Amino acid sequence: MDAALCDDLLQEVFHLLPPAAAPAVSLVSRRWLALLRAVTSSLSLHLPASSDAAPAAAATLAALLSHYPYLSSLAVISAAAPARDADAVLLAVAAASAAVRLSAVRFLPDSAVSPVALLAVCPALSGLTSLHLTAVRPQSFRWLALLPRLKSFALVNSAACVDSAGTSSDDADGEGEAAGALPLERLSLCGIRSGDRGLGWLWRWCGSLKWLQLRACDGTGDGPASLAFAGCLGGLLTLELRACRPVADRVLLLAADHCRTLTSLLVYDGGSSEALHRFIHQRGAGLHTLDLRLPLDLHNGHLLAIGAEQIHRGQDAMPSLAALRLQSCVLVTGDGLRSLARTATGAGIEELALVCCDAVEREPELLTFLSQSMRRLLRLDSSYNESLSDKCW
Repeated sequence: MDAALCDDLLQEVFHLLPPAAAPAVSLVSRRWLALLRAVTSSLSLHLPASSDAAPAAAATLAALLSHYPYLSSLAVISAAAPARDADAVLLAVAAASAAVRLSAVRFLPDSAVSPVALLAVCPALSGLTSLHLTAVRPQSFRWLALLPRLKSFALVNSAACVDSAGTSSDDADGEGEAAGALPLERLSLCGIRSGDRGLGWLWRWCGSLKWLQLRACDGTGDGPASLAFAGCLGGLLTLELRACRPVADRVLLLAADHCRTLTSLLVYDGGSSEALHRFIHQRGAGLHTLDLRLPLDLHNGHLLAIGAEQIHRGQDAMPSLAALRLQSCVLVTGDGLRSLARTATGAGIEELALVCCDAVEREPELLTFLSQSMRRLLRLDSSYNESLSDKCW
């Protein structure tokens, strides 16, 4: 039976199988294992800590990747190892036969990679459209200019990587250099500190950003007075600030002044009442999605400001806010939510989330009022309200 099936037919069958079936298929025969590897387009590897020298470990990885010539997506996660080992593993990935076909790479060692290694691998990985890295030390981003198709870049600047690799930077990333343009449209940065150097170059060259996420950051790099950050905000459609309280106010105020096309804002655990109010007043009219988890910084006044945006734009303007998500906003009361529901903006909301909301638990009839007043409401999320009873409906 096995001999009756040609390679092409088997490969077509393998394409139709779910990923969970791969281990069973690989055990049938060596032929099936080879054919399965040949049609595999996505692979995730977890490399354990090894006592072998870095070149030997890299050679083992290169030999493994040689069996997967048609990979388009690769994730490599490695256990704790010296920084030179991380560079060696990255070079092994670039040396693989599938490197030229890779469009997405997640490289997450427990140590930082060096700009020298990144400069060396960029020619082989020139087809990348998505890249996810841990820390880069010394911190420099000039190598990004060698990836002409890169649309999405994520950097997890973990504390372990920073402590072990130092914080020196490339002094050539000067403020006086003329700005250029990277193809990046999505950028996610985690763990950036105010004093981290090298970010100014990145901000100046990211004029095409559509989506920006900052997580657990206490700054935007290059010191608190860096002026380069505002330059990447003009074309943003989505801004996310997650656990960035030290820098959230500054980012919100800059976004209020520069984010002319913003349609979605997410702020979790950061941002003062005043900065949020100013942002809503200046940019709230253009928002399609507003997602907030601000237990002590969001109150009824902000809801009234959201509702007032219809008046600022004119009574004939179509409501733009379609999704409002509030989580653990303990200072928001039922009166504030009712006031918003009575406005034209509130009536146009299609998705409302009140997650872990004290007002919902204290006022059993509130959800009924909101669902009746918000005439376009299609989805209502009231999860994690433990004392909510079915009678409120």
